[in-house]
Amino acid sequence: MDPNHEISNGLAARRLAAGLTQAALAAQVGVSRQALNALEAGRSAPSMPVALRLARALGCGVETLFWLGDSPATLRATWAGAPDAPPGRALIGRVGDAWIAHPVPSGAGALRVSADAVRGSGAEAELSLLRPEAELGGTLLCAGCAPALGLLGARLEAGQPGQRVHWLEHGSAAALSLLAAGRVHIAGSHLLDETTGDYTLAELGRRLGRGDFEVYTLTRWEVGLVVRAGNPRGLRGVADLPGAVDGVVGREPGSGAERLLRFLLAGAGVPVSAVPFTPQPALGHLEAARRVAEGQGEVCLAIRSAAVAWGLDFVPLAEERFDLVMPSALATDARVERLLDTLASRPFRRELESLGGHHTEAAAAHVGRLEAA
Repeated sequence: MDPNHEISNGLAARRLAAGLTQAALAAQVGVSRQALNALEAGRSAPSMPVALRLARALGCGVETLFWLGDSPATLRATWAGAPDAPPGRALIGRVGDAWIAHPVPSGAGALRVSADAVRGSGAEAELSLLRPEAELGGTLLCAGCAPALGLLGARLEAGQPGQRVHWLEHGSAAALSLLAAGRVHIAGSHLLDETTGDYTLAELGRRLGRGDFEVYTLTRWEVGLVVRAGNPRGLRGVADLPGAVDGVVGREPGSGAERLLRFLLAGAGVPVSAVPFTPQPALGHLEAARRVAEGQGEVCLAIRSAAVAWGLDFVPLAEERFDLVMPSALATDARVERLLDTLASRPFRRELESLGGHHTEAAAAHVGRLEAA
């Protein structure tokens, strides 16, 4: 048996996390790019001097880069989910100097998500790893309600082996709270400033407080009433919602859709109390549309692509800008630069537009900077 095959490594993931190309790292360590490629692919094993130089260049221990057999068994991380959540599968990323663990999203799509670890209980979670620790450091944690974040991550991972993105589905307010708390790298937001009727940096600044942040456009999308096929009640706008006797599927408090609906109702002179909401709000556009498709409500406010996905009709009401918000220090990180390059690419924009209701002319455009007070 070739002894090289007994050695596993997380060299590529650690290099990507450091924002280095193979050529750049090879030059630092004093080996050829071809030799480094063979190490990353597991076709060769490093000498002790090369292993030590690689660890020094990447700012970690040798055992983080190379190990015998399976990956290190456990990792301790801060749990970003509900404190009383039962043990289960987790997604992991390193934000600053801290390991952060999030629950694998629930619902029908959960079994399509490959987890990083299995979690025990407690706020400081003990995680039984399903991947080598070295593979986790390059992961970007992105929170937001846009399904496009899942597509963006999948396309980036396909084009950049070793690069990983976890989409964590949360409403805008919750996503920004996670960003402010250092629990994610990037937050998606489409929070309407109700005083101006626009999507301003001032509203983001009020949510984030201290710190410098960069804001980029992901997409502009159409928002409206998602109704049953054929629009049997002939709904034309939010003024018709009090007549939706089978119920309106609401959205979670603090979400951009919930805020927009409140703004539209006020403009139409309809009190929120007159709207017959179903008992439980939906988490995300796709879940809201699914509930309408399954007869758990008659209408919801969501993006056009959610209606298309579930074969429902759509009554357009507004166009919103969906932004990506990240710490300024992260904006020049190689992982983020690759993500923005993917976002700006024509193949990704074509795919997003094909879903319906997305306008991507400004994708990856820099909206502005939020500076600490």
